[in-house]
Amino acid sequence: MARKHVAIAAFALTASLTLAACSAATEEADAAASQGESSTPTVSTDTINTELFSAPTQFDPAIASGSASVSAARLGFDTLLRASDEGYVGGIASEWEAQSATDYVLTIRDDATCSDGSVIDSQVVADSLTYLTTVDDAAAQAITAQAFGTGTPTFTAEGDSLAISLSEPYSAVLAGLTLENTGIICPAGLDDLDGLAAGTVEGAWSGPYTLSDSNPGVSATYSLRDDYAAWPYELEGVPAATINITVAADSTTSANLLQSGGVDVTRFYDSNALQFTESDDYSYETTNASAYSLVFNQTEGSGSVFIDAPELRAAAASAVSREGFNEAALDGLGTPLTSITYTQSECVNDDEALLQAYDPEAAAADLDGVTIRLLTMSNWDAATDYMSESLRAAGATVEVTALDPADWRAAQRAEKGIWDVTLVADGNTTGIVSLSLERVMGPLSEDGGSNITGKVNDVADAALAFSMTSDDEDAACSSLLEAQESVLQDVAFAPLISDTHYIVSRAGFSSPIIAGNWDLTAMRVTE
Repeated sequence: MARKHVAIAAFALTASLTLAACSAATEEADAAASQGESSTPTVSTDTINTELFSAPTQFDPAIASGSASVSAARLGFDTLLRASDEGYVGGIASEWEAQSATDYVLTIRDDATCSDGSVIDSQVVADSLTYLTTVDDAAAQAITAQAFGTGTPTFTAEGDSLAISLSEPYSAVLAGLTLENTGIICPAGLDDLDGLAAGTVEGAWSGPYTLSDSNPGVSATYSLRDDYAAWPYELEGVPAATINITVAADSTTSANLLQSGGVDVTRFYDSNALQFTESDDYSYETTNASAYSLVFNQTEGSGSVFIDAPELRAAAASAVSREGFNEAALDGLGTPLTSITYTQSECVNDDEALLQAYDPEAAAADLDGVTIRLLTMSNWDAATDYMSESLRAAGATVEVTALDPADWRAAQRAEKGIWDVTLVADGNTTGIVSLSLERVMGPLSEDGGSNITGKVNDVADAALAFSMTSDDEDAACSSLLEAQESVLQDVAFAPLISDTHYIVSRAGFSSPIIAGNWDLTAMRVTE
């Protein structure tokens, strides 16, 4: 496999396991903060209207599960670290160090405040992360596993220092601390968890914006804090005083709204984007937003037809064409996958021989007369129709359950009795392959892990565990490849495509992609 030099190099353990904040990152954060305090240019508006594929349904970042709630969490809650194209920059932390694979120390910046004016100190951070890692919620448990591994994390506050100690070694903690769900909740929010989830606690927010209006699942309005100056990136333009989020009804409607000025920034994953890419009236950037795979349910007692049936899993995988799925769902603009996450990530399998070749006739020999329960999301009708018709063409009877994005993700973990195979969307914002692989290997979701297959794969699990604790980058990468080979040969999942999202802004606005991610806090008014 050709080695790809991308983000994981910045995240992997060095021989000494010491990753301290560089002065350049601190200077960048300081410059961004001073920008917030300087005089701002005159601009034509103080509002940005944008769209998501769904609207936030709740506002507690620790338990956010749907993509809209997770994306919006970035507006209201700062994380300790942020990803940049050069590595990490400070968020609420100003310095950070990995002392070992089990011990991490961060310095909390001295000017961070909550939306009620109270100071964010190391104890506030420790209390918030303790809540995240102990709350009885499937989404929080999954993000805890991604951020802190399989062991138990302990957070100790002393002065301006936060110590993180793990019961089991885990090398991706710094990357985990950039994830939206690790956003720091202020004491007022922890004191009123129901109000936090509803977005009604005025002092809960640690980020640049507070929620000023919400119609759950329909729209949300955020207002810029007057006292906020801790921007992690230095960007052209000024932050909007108001951000209005509405739901993109469909891609054609979004294009019409963008042309008419009804929205200022929106995203496309299909050919509607192409009318804006060569116009001086619009700017755009692209990013891989999600990697889509079919994951098979092998949970004992779930009633899944795929338990102890590798030949049936292989048949279902061979009945669905990656190219056909790409055309149906994304007008052919996606990129075929060879593993669970993006092909450009380092240490991703690129051996096509490990995948099931598209062969509907061969699939029919095993699928004829089999009933398959397909779990998918409600706003992807074309993709769902393609998958279900492909399986039906091979002789299967297909029963479709299409849920809204938040419920769809929750059902993958907590409602194993309603599905045999599910469409999974992996939106890995860190670039670390191991975090994506935990969806199909490692601790099971019913045991607090992220693995939704319901099956333990000892070979893959051992290889994954080694990769997360080794200080030898080449050896760690080889182990990740071994882990992927094992689950692909077992047909635990079938890779499909990753989508290319076009983030389009009309004249006077910008929305840069940072470290491969669309970040709502980076939207700016430029004219």
